[in-house]
Amino acid sequence: MLSLRIATASVLFLILLLAIWAGPLWFAGVMAIAFGLALYEWLRIGNLGPVPAALISAIEMITQFSLYWAGALPKMDWFLFIVDGVVMIAWFVIFFLELFHRENGFKVNVFQCLLSAVVFVPAAYLSFLWLNEQGTWVLVLSVMLIIWGADICAYFCGRAWGKHKLCPAISPKKTWEGVIGAYVIVIVFFLLCYWFCDQKVVFTNFIFERAGFGWGVVILAILIALSIAGDLFESMLKRLAGIKDSSNLLPGHGGFFDRMDSSMPVIPAATWMMLAVLLF
Repeated sequence: MLSLRIATASVLFLILLLAIWAGPLWFAGVMAIAFGLALYEWLRIGNLGPVPAALISAIEMITQFSLYWAGALPKMDWFLFIVDGVVMIAWFVIFFLELFHRENGFKVNVFQCLLSAVVFVPAAYLSFLWLNEQGTWVLVLSVMLIIWGADICAYFCGRAWGKHKLCPAISPKKTWEGVIGAYVIVIVFFLLCYWFCDQKVVFTNFIFERAGFGWGVVILAILIALSIAGDLFESMLKRLAGIKDSSNLLPGHGGFFDRMDSSMPVIPAATWMMLAVLLF
C-alpha cells in the first residue's frame, strides 16, 4: 500500500511540475481538471448520478477556466472578496457545528451537500487562480504548505500523544493533542520562514509584513482551524454516505476530494485575507 501511495504521489508531482513548466495557462488547466474531479466526487457523495455530476462539474470548471483564459481575473477583486467572504463565513458556521455536535454528529441533507459542492469548489478554484496570478506557484505552494503541514503534524502528533478525541462522532481518529501539535509546529515553522526567508511572495511573509506580526499569527491560526473544518466536513459526508473514500481515482489515496478537502475552505480564506490587505 505504501509503495502504491508513493507511486501515485510521484506521478501527480511529475504532472504538476510539467504543468508549472509549461506556463500559467497549462497550470490552470491541469488544476481545473483536479478541482473538477473533486467536485464530481462531492456531487456523487450527494447521490447525484454520474452523468449529471460530470456535466455540472464540466460546466463549472470550463466556465471558471474560460474567465481566466479571457483575462477577467484582474477585474474580479471585489467579486472574489465578497464571494470568498461569504464562503469563509459558511465554513466558520460548519466548523462551529462540527465542534458543537462533536459527540453525536449532525445531519447534512442531499440539497445541502450538493449546494456546498457547487459553491465551495468553484470558489476555491477561482481563488487558487487568483493566488497564482498574484505570486505565481510560489504563493500557491506557501498556502498549500499550511494545509499539508497542519494535516501531517496533526496526524503524527495525534498518533504519538493523542488521548482526547476531537470529534469522535465525525472522525474518531482525530485528537485535541494532534490539533495542538499542528498549531505549534506550523506556526513555529512559518515564523522561522518569516525570519530567515526573504521571499516576499510567501503567503505568511506577505501577511506578517502587511498586517503585522500579531494579526499574522491570528490569520495563520484561523487558516489551520479552517483546514481542520474542511477535513472534518468531508469525513462527515462520507460517514453519512457510508463510504470510506470519495472514489478510487488515485490508487492508494482514494479520490481527489479526499486529497483536497482541507483546501476548500483555506484557499478562499487566504485569498480573502490577501484581498482585505490589498483593498483596504
